[in-house]
Amino acid sequence: LTLFTDTSLCQPGVNVGSTPLRRLSRIEYNNMVRDLGVDPKSTQPANQFVSEQKIDGNFNTNSYASISGTIFNQQYLEAAETLAAAAVASNLSSLVTCTTQDAACATQFINDFGGRAFRGQMDATESAALLTLYNNVRAAPFDFPTGIQAVITSILTSPRFLFVLEFGQPPPSGTAPGAIPLTPMELATRLSLYLWRSLPDSTLVTAATGGHLASASDVATQATRMLADPRATAALHDFADQWLDIENMDAVTKDTVFTTWSAALAEEMHMETLVTFSSTVLAATKNGLGDLLTSGSSYVNKDLTTFYNSPASYVLNTAGPGVAADYKSTAVGSASAPRMGILTDGAVLAIHAHTTLPSPTKRGRMVRQQILCEQVPNPPAAVGGMPIPPPPTTIPAGQTTRSQYEKHVAPNSVCSGCHEYMDPIGFGFDNYDATGAYITQENGTNVSSSGTFTAHPGSTDISGDFTGTTDMISKLAASPQVDQCYALEQIRYALGRVESNSDACSAQQIYKTFFTNNSFNLQQLLVAVVSSDSFMNRTPVNAGGACQ
Repeated sequence: LTLFTDTSLCQPGVNVGSTPLRRLSRIEYNNMVRDLGVDPKSTQPANQFVSEQKIDGNFNTNSYASISGTIFNQQYLEAAETLAAAAVASNLSSLVTCTTQDAACATQFINDFGGRAFRGQMDATESAALLTLYNNVRAAPFDFPTGIQAVITSILTSPRFLFVLEFGQPPPSGTAPGAIPLTPMELATRLSLYLWRSLPDSTLVTAATGGHLASASDVATQATRMLADPRATAALHDFADQWLDIENMDAVTKDTVFTTWSAALAEEMHMETLVTFSSTVLAATKNGLGDLLTSGSSYVNKDLTTFYNSPASYVLNTAGPGVAADYKSTAVGSASAPRMGILTDGAVLAIHAHTTLPSPTKRGRMVRQQILCEQVPNPPAAVGGMPIPPPPTTIPAGQTTRSQYEKHVAPNSVCSGCHEYMDPIGFGFDNYDATGAYITQENGTNVSSSGTFTAHPGSTDISGDFTGTTDMISKLAASPQVDQCYALEQIRYALGRVESNSDACSAQQIYKTFFTNNSFNLQQLLVAVVSSDSFMNRTPVNAGGACQ
């Protein structure tokens, strides 16, 4: 986080971190084939692809993952063949608008469809190769639809579709700048991938090709427009999933001792957090980060309203999980079952717990890494030659989950070196069981949600004791470190890479805008990110040079 505070890191000129090549993420692939019209039934084939790597423990990226020796190629080919066959069989008239099914029509389709799929990087050589493919298939002989099917398959397996190719504008002759501007279409693609996780629309393409996507103000204008589009909501959901590490919430199961837990409840909790996050960011009231962390309201449906306001007793709606339209902003919690902000959402609490017991370690680690941007090492396989035992599944009579986990942080514990940074924060959520339901006792013993922020080597302003959940979250919401961390998380997500000192000028300008009048406006932050040098530029690419 010194990126935001060390002014000496900001050197004269435009400087940005090294920009590695990356493949599309799974959500980007799904959204693109949907918007290209080749997945009309929303089969979302990329859900079956190998998952991405994580950068600094939080965000998915394909920037650093090799394809060699994996099944990626097979997955891409099988998905392309399936999509192309289904699209031609059920949607050909929508894909191909010309009436005469001949080579001229195929050429038009190649230029239109390929131009969109390749995000403006279709050239004469590529267009000619695709037309040759079409002609070869027709000469085989096969019919027009089969030729178009072959073209779609080829486009969906092309590096121009599967990779985000950014070369930037040629630098002035005889210069060796530290950064070069992206081409207008490359910038349009970055914008659409960050704010929509999909293709640029026609308005964005027109701006790029018409010379109206060159300045920071041009980019800000387009970003503001794009955030008003429904596609922005889905992209914000993707960010929230990764930021809070709740991507797999729909699959969370709990021990049968929780008789009212079900897959429906897990899905409803997941939807609540996603809708609450996106609605808070996009609200006309221009909400700040503090609103997200401390609000007494959340977007809930009937089931969740009952769950949050009735400690340890709730009844599920047998109709199953509702859709987003069923979710309304409602005060959650009560005097007897308090809640505060998104960190006390059921999804966040339930996924960062075990099947039977809550986990101060999981919950504390989530806060330490996702909210404070401080990494905690993964547990070793063994300590002192002995395998680490699994977490407890039961609690001895008269004791609590906390009493079991306090052994981790005892002065003589070999585990305390890492657990002291997690468990004492996780104790702040001890009033919530493994499902996220509010409790006051375990085994007939009162639980305590007091805890401590043990100063981490990377901490800047967060330390000391807190008396309970709301006190803990209030301290987080008042911490500049938390504000800086959230800004950094958005930067990482937007760029799909790890930051470096070369991004310092951009980070400091982004944070200055985020901080404006102490507002920490969530929507304003997104516009600041896309208007930054780090977003609008890349490091130079030299043909034949070292791979970045």
